[in-house]
Amino acid sequence: MATTRRDCHNRYKSILAAVYALGFPTAITLGARACSVCFFTLSRAATLSLMEHLAKRVTAIICTISQFASNVHASLLNVEAGLLNACRVSAKRGPQVRSDAQFLNRLRDAFDVPMAVLELGSGELNHVSALWLHVDIDCWRPVVDEVARRGKPQIVEDCAPLAVLAVPLPADQDHTCERVAIATFLTQQVTDRDQVVAAAGAVGVDIDTVWRWTQRQQLWPTRAIEQLSQSMVEHASTEAQNQHLRRQLTNVSRQLLQTFDELNLLHRINDRVSLETDESELLETAVRWLSLVLPAECLLACLKPANGDRDESGAPHREWIYAGDCPIDNDDLNTFFDRLGPDARNSSIVIDREVTGGPTWYYPAVREVISVPIRSGSSTNGWLVAINHQPELGRAGDDFGNLETSLLSSVASMLGMHSGNVRLYNDQSNFFESVVRALSSAIDAKDPYTRGHSERVARISVLMARQLGCDAEELNTIYLSGLLHDIGKIGIDDTILRKPGSLTSEEFEHIKQHPELGHRILKGVRQLQHVLPVVLHHHEAWDGSGYPNHLVGTDCPWLARIVGVADAFDAMSSDRPYRAGMPTDQINTIFRTQSGTQWDPQVIEAFFAVRDAIDEIVDEDREQLSLDVRAWTAS
Repeated sequence: MATTRRDCHNRYKSILAAVYALGFPTAITLGARACSVCFFTLSRAATLSLMEHLAKRVTAIICTISQFASNVHASLLNVEAGLLNACRVSAKRGPQVRSDAQFLNRLRDAFDVPMAVLELGSGELNHVSALWLHVDIDCWRPVVDEVARRGKPQIVEDCAPLAVLAVPLPADQDHTCERVAIATFLTQQVTDRDQVVAAAGAVGVDIDTVWRWTQRQQLWPTRAIEQLSQSMVEHASTEAQNQHLRRQLTNVSRQLLQTFDELNLLHRINDRVSLETDESELLETAVRWLSLVLPAECLLACLKPANGDRDESGAPHREWIYAGDCPIDNDDLNTFFDRLGPDARNSSIVIDREVTGGPTWYYPAVREVISVPIRSGSSTNGWLVAINHQPELGRAGDDFGNLETSLLSSVASMLGMHSGNVRLYNDQSNFFESVVRALSSAIDAKDPYTRGHSERVARISVLMARQLGCDAEELNTIYLSGLLHDIGKIGIDDTILRKPGSLTSEEFEHIKQHPELGHRILKGVRQLQHVLPVVLHHHEAWDGSGYPNHLVGTDCPWLARIVGVADAFDAMSSDRPYRAGMPTDQINTIFRTQSGTQWDPQVIEAFFAVRDAIDEIVDEDREQLSLDVRAWTAS
């Protein structure tokens, strides 16, 4: 069928529409428009020939564009699949620390191409598979080294249709990259062997090998390779930083927990610190608690005896206590401590494996040692010793460090302060007791016939007070009051005190001044304020006929009423210059008949309840007792 000019024009319009639909460059479409002018000026034959030629050219261009679009679409699908694979791998593997081998597997999963690993130090290639294209890496070695230094992936060779990618494998936070992954990609479709000639020469591989290799590869656009590799390296770097931060957070958390345990330990020890707590008991408790916090195989502790006791050999006596598995025999602990050197006696020392590993070290089972003194002021009262660091119980490491030394020093300081306070308190208590005894002896020295009177009154008062349910503080007060109740007699004339006959009324009035004299003597002593009521009122009577203030009934202090009965009993039962001691029956009769007039009936009832124990006190000559009644009374 003959082709008319209108047919040609219609074919031209359809071709132009196709060019527009494909988004062909504007210059080509303008050129096509310009050609349209010629269609109506040329001859029919020339126009048909021109139209057929143009149609062939446009058709070839359209095919090329379609193939390119198809390749781009496939490459984008590959990139998408690679990113999805990388995300799946990341999700499966979780937040654990990733090594360079794990990152290499992620790269292979994402790109789905073989990869080899270049060891920068030795220049060796590892992880080389049969499908990997054996390119000549030496020609790009300076560039690969720079890739490792910068930590960023780079295409080190881009000769169409091949591209060689170098990806630095992640290293530790404090180290530089030492391994680089190498992979070769196909970036253009290859249909002819001649297309790989230049690329084969660029990568140092023979043409046939490259040609066969390209037939098995999928297309990867250069831009996609760069973006995906950079994204994965950045992701790995971020993940490594996150892992580093996690480790730091874990370490900080562990240190905070350790610090909390240490503070809790110090708080618990501080709660136990009191003058009533025995030094050895507190030390044993502190060592037991320390063993739960300090990463040591064994903890040793001892206190020097306050009296400076020595053993049979003349060496200082030391009682060691320990927690854990002690690698030293008990009999050898003193020798072991002495071999730590003179510095260990008064200073903190740390001995590590450099010392214990030497030929002069005596104890092969002892690897590390910390010794800190328990000091009070300028004196050393004992020592705390930790032996053999146990890293699984605390921070990582093989030796003791500042944390362990600081904790031991803190505990030793608290124990030292407690030890010093207890010993100072004991010294003051002993001094106070000596003063009280001296005053009591001074009273007895005024009148030989009343020797031991104060001690007996004190003990009898304690017996009755216990029977009446007095507490420990009241028992101590009444004992001390009994010892000092007649302290005012120091101010009474000796001739009156020792007069063998009966006293005149004036002499008796003079004697009756001794409670007030005693009160004035002791009222300036702060530690004796609690005994003043007994000293002043132990001669008051239940019916108000006593002295010095004629107090009636319960107006008289409770403890003074008890001491008054004990004082009356010892006065009646003791021999005096002017008479012999009264017999027991007579004394009992006087107490029963005068109960409710001279003395408190409740106290008299308690007196008869402990009557037998009172007789034992009178009959025996006991040594002086402690002012702390609990030390010599049964519970």
